[in-house]
Amino acid sequence: MKQEKTADFAIRNSWLGADGNRTYLLISLGFVTAILWISFAQFIMPAIIESIYRGESFSLLNRAIKGQAEFPLEHYLQKWDSISMQILWSGLAFWMLTLLTTSEGFFRRFVGEATPGTLGAIRMWTCAILLITTLWDDLGSVAVLPLGYREDMGLMKILDELAIGFDRFLTNESALRLFQRATELLLFLGVIGWRTWIVVPLCAVSAFVFNGILREYSGFWHQNLVPTYVLAVLSFTPCGDGWSIDRLRKIFQGKAVPGSEKTSPVYGWARYACWVPIALTYAAAGLSKLRADGLNWMSATNMRTMLYEQTLYPRAGNYSISLHLASAPDFVFVLLGVAALCGELFFITVLFSRTARRYFPAISILMHIGIVFLQNIVFFDLMLLLLIFYDFSVVRKRIGNWLARAGRIQILYDGMCSLCQRTVRILASLDLFRRLEFQDFRRLDLTEFNHTHTLDLTPDAVEKEMFIISRGKGYLGFEGYRIIALAVPLLWPVAPWLFLPGVSTLGRSVYRIVARRRQGFLTCASGCSTERLPSDDPKLGSLTKTRRHTLGYSVATAAVIAVMGTFWFHRIEYYPFTAVQMFVNYKGPTVRYYKTLGYRESGAVSRIYLEDTLSVMSVNSRYERLFDLCFGDPKDVDLCKQTLSVLGSAYNKKVAASEKLTELEIQRWKWDFGSHPRDPNYGNLDTRTVAQISTSESQCSRSSSEGVADYLTEQ
Repeated sequence: MKQEKTADFAIRNSWLGADGNRTYLLISLGFVTAILWISFAQFIMPAIIESIYRGESFSLLNRAIKGQAEFPLEHYLQKWDSISMQILWSGLAFWMLTLLTTSEGFFRRFVGEATPGTLGAIRMWTCAILLITTLWDDLGSVAVLPLGYREDMGLMKILDELAIGFDRFLTNESALRLFQRATELLLFLGVIGWRTWIVVPLCAVSAFVFNGILREYSGFWHQNLVPTYVLAVLSFTPCGDGWSIDRLRKIFQGKAVPGSEKTSPVYGWARYACWVPIALTYAAAGLSKLRADGLNWMSATNMRTMLYEQTLYPRAGNYSISLHLASAPDFVFVLLGVAALCGELFFITVLFSRTARRYFPAISILMHIGIVFLQNIVFFDLMLLLLIFYDFSVVRKRIGNWLARAGRIQILYDGMCSLCQRTVRILASLDLFRRLEFQDFRRLDLTEFNHTHTLDLTPDAVEKEMFIISRGKGYLGFEGYRIIALAVPLLWPVAPWLFLPGVSTLGRSVYRIVARRRQGFLTCASGCSTERLPSDDPKLGSLTKTRRHTLGYSVATAAVIAVMGTFWFHRIEYYPFTAVQMFVNYKGPTVRYYKTLGYRESGAVSRIYLEDTLSVMSVNSRYERLFDLCFGDPKDVDLCKQTLSVLGSAYNKKVAASEKLTELEIQRWKWDFGSHPRDPNYGNLDTRTVAQISTSESQCSRSSSEGVADYLTEQ
């Protein structure tokens, strides 16, 4: 093992060159690219901008500048100068980071090697998280919302500019549901690892578009953003080498695959590249708070404001723990602020410390659980995604050792049968807890084996059927497969079906047919015996991939850091990129929140939760942008009422006739807890907007005084 690692390092050094040569090469490349960029930015791009401004370029580019009549050409040229300088500084930062990440010391201290199974598990887990969150959504319900309710959402503009009828797609409920089913299918294929080289990139693109559409109708929220980053990184890695159908297919075909327990720099770098966007997102969130508010962010007043405001938001199923803490001393809230900020700021240390990787992900998971109860915000994706920092192979080995106390399951098979051999390869690769022990009976001394196990096996018997020994008992054929199904975790969903009445009779018949004809299914090439299983083949080491991939991964890691750092530094929120400016800007001791009321046909006035209206609004409080529109300029208010009418109509389809709504009201309340900390009403009504649930545009408003007095009295 030591010799193999030495060989890995030698190849990596030969690829990158000596440390001095590497430094000289990267500095030279940085200098050359800077000169080329300056030349392009100063002499070529201005001419292109002028051509676009005058409408003399391609139609797609001409639409990129929509303000020709509003702004002069110099406005866009100055804007380009600013952008080009930002790109130049980002490029210089990238080359400096590349000097760091491509060094041998950086790899040895911070990156380390990993197995193909580690990377495959990250792929499975990330796709599974996005699959779960996609399954519980309802993209098709977006179609009934007015197109005017959409807002620009970063790179999603590309779909608007392309002549593909994206607007028509967004208003077609069937097309949206079909796209959601396609996204779910791709993510499922990503989980099982089928054709990962194409499926994983398609998963990343589909997740980007799927979540982009949702954000266009709800604002820029951060759930599912980081898993999409990780999926984008995985698109450029050999994530199908472990825990995948791709790997099983190669094993079945007798092709060499990377050893399941063999570590490699390639998988280590790929794993590290997946860690980087997670760590940077947390760090960016903490740094954004410090940049905006400094130490005031952790003050008791600011913490109370954020917690009270989120608790009082009209979400269904809200926890009111924060309100019960109103009488708590200020230092309790200060401690909460310090813990939250430190958890985000110091999370970056997971990229440089194994100790930090042991504790900070768990601490962050606990922090997110606290956020659920104190702010009613669920970062389900992050709570699960943080588990990729842990190596569960230790747990797997301990469980395997515990199960091994009962003895391993011995399997005698025909080593001259190609179908048997390939089946054994598959089972060996699926044997998570190393319960199975395979023996080619043709290489076995049956006389000695019978004596050791007190059996009476004959060559003719084991040639006809596979023989299995478990806990001192012997099983033939189909009964043996039932024992295997109980031992291999991936087969556990199938195992109960194998014990149903009548299945054993059918199973024995099918097994005998296959056993009799097994030699005709596949041709057995020379060297058919599986004395060493290809799933653990040491011949395909990491050396073949190290030379080709290692430099690329280290450079790509530097690029990810430079890009995410640039967006944070310039405070750019451009989907899918973000500076993670959540809960920033000191608000003082005044809480602003909203209430949603429904006027029913029965005349009753009661609290309504917008989660109960349109399906797409039932997740992540996606209606919050609506509150800003309802109290904006007259145009925004009209759009708010139009949207409320749609939501009310959707609600009416779900309830009995007597419970149907005729109007929806949004109230804005203000609570100065600094002056009135024990106010039982949590402030006073500031203003309201009411919309009728009607298709008639002439009936979208109502007198603000009608029907409200009784409800306010109850409150």
